[in-house]
Amino acid sequence: MATELLGAKMLAPYFGSSLYVWATVLAITLGGLAAGYFVGGLISYKSKNPFTLFYVLLAAGAFTVLMPFTSKIVLWAIGMHSLIPSVILSSCCILFPPVFMMGMVSPLIIETITTDVKESGRAAGAIYAISTVGGIIATFMFGFYIIPTFGLTIPSIITGIVLGFIPFLVLLMKKQVIKSAGFFLLCCWAFSVNSAGYSSNVKVVYNQEGLLGQLLVLDYPHYSKHSTQKGNNRWLFVNRISQSMWDSLADETWGEEKYFPYVYKIEEYVDSFPKSTHALLLGLGGGSIARQLDKKGFSVDVCELDKRIAYVARHYFYLPERVTITVDDARHYIRTCTKKYDLIVLDMFKGEEPPNHVFTQESLEELKLMLNPKGTIMVNGLGYLDGPIGKSMRSIYKTFIASGFNVKVLSTDSDPDQANLLFFASTGPLKPDHNYIAENKIDLNDAVVLQDEYPVLDILNADAAKRWRRMSISAFYSDENQRSLPVFK
Repeated sequence: MATELLGAKMLAPYFGSSLYVWATVLAITLGGLAAGYFVGGLISYKSKNPFTLFYVLLAAGAFTVLMPFTSKIVLWAIGMHSLIPSVILSSCCILFPPVFMMGMVSPLIIETITTDVKESGRAAGAIYAISTVGGIIATFMFGFYIIPTFGLTIPSIITGIVLGFIPFLVLLMKKQVIKSAGFFLLCCWAFSVNSAGYSSNVKVVYNQEGLLGQLLVLDYPHYSKHSTQKGNNRWLFVNRISQSMWDSLADETWGEEKYFPYVYKIEEYVDSFPKSTHALLLGLGGGSIARQLDKKGFSVDVCELDKRIAYVARHYFYLPERVTITVDDARHYIRTCTKKYDLIVLDMFKGEEPPNHVFTQESLEELKLMLNPKGTIMVNGLGYLDGPIGKSMRSIYKTFIASGFNVKVLSTDSDPDQANLLFFASTGPLKPDHNYIAENKIDLNDAVVLQDEYPVLDILNADAAKRWRRMSISAFYSDENQRSLPVFK
C-alpha cells in the first residue's frame, strides 16, 4: 500500500490525480499482486533453493529504491503522449515490478513456515492477515504523515532499504557477496543521486507532497520592460498545473498583469458592491481573489481543503491575516455554515479538474440557502464551452439553471486554450455586461444536470483536462530552466 501511494503521487505531476489515474494505479497494483501470488506459488512448489525468499525480498527492495528514478525516466519519455495509454504504461513500468515481487513473498513465506499440510490453511490465513494489517498501517502512516513530511524520494528509498535489510544481512552471512554488494551499491547510488542539486534560473521556493498532490511555488526572474527594480514573478502549481500568479513588480499602467486575467474580471464585476459585502471563497490558491476583495473592504471568508494551500497563501503570497481561512471540504462547509453571504466565489480545481461533488444540483441548492437576497455566485472554470471538450462547462451552466438561478457566462480570452470561463449566477437580476456570451450560442442539448447520485463531472471534463494538462506540461518541457526543475521532491 505504501508503494501504491508513492507510485500514484509520482504520476501526479504529469497525469494529475483524476479518476483515470487512480483507477489505473489500483488496477496495476492488484494485477501485480495477483501475478506475484501466482508466480510465487509456482516457485514455492518447484524451487528447492533455500535463498529464494531472500532473493525475492531483496529484488522487491531494489525495485522500490529505484521507483523515484525509473518514474522520472519513464515520465520524461512518455509523459507527453495520449493520457490513458501513458498512464497505463507508466504505471506498469513504475509500480508493477516492486508490487509483483512483493506479491511473490506471501506464498514463499507460507511454504517456508508450513510443515504439515493440515496447517497450510491456518498459516495462509495468518500471513495474509498480517500482510493486510501491515498495509492498513502503512496507508495511514504514508498518507497522513510520511509523504506530506518527507516527500516521495526519500520514503521510497528508505522503504526499499527496510524491505531488503534482513535479506541483505542473511545473504551476506551466507557469503552471497555479489547480490548483497549489488543491493548496497544501489542504495548508496540512490542517496548520492538524490542529494545532487540542479541548475536553473527558476527558484523553487516551496515543494511538498500531500493531500492534493505536489504543491510547488516557483519564482521566475522578473521580465518587465518598464521597471528597473529587481524582483520575481511568483507562481503556484498543483501537480504542475498553474493555480496562481503574482508579479509584485508588474506595472499595470503598461498593461502588465499582477494576476491572471480572470481575477481582474471578477474585480471589475464587484466594483459596484458596497464595502459592507460579505464574501465567501471556496478554494484559495495563492489568494489573488481574496486579496483583491479584501482591498475593497469586503469581509472575506475562505474555505480551503488543503492546509498547505492556506500556509502558502499566507507565507508566500502574503494574504492578510484578517482574511479568515477554514480548512475543510467545501461541500461540508456549505452544509454546516450558518452565515449568509452577498458574494460566493467557487474557484476550485484539483489541478485541472473541478470537484464533482460541489457542482451538483443538490450542492447548488444548498449554496442558494447561504446567499443573502440578490446575492451572487461566481464560478471560475476552464475556457472550453463549445463542442465535446466543453460539455463539462455547459453541464455546470445547465445545472445552475436547473437549480433555479439566473446565469450568465463570459470568457476572458478569445482563445479557449488561454481563457477562463466565468459564470455569474443569482436568484435576482445580474449586473449587465456586454461581454456575456449570448444564450442562443450555448448549446445545452447534450449537457447534463449534475447530481449527487451520478458523479460524472470528471468524465465530462476528461477531454478538457487532458488538453489543459498537455499544454501545461509542454510549457515545462519547452523552457530549459523549467525542464531542469525536480519533478517531485
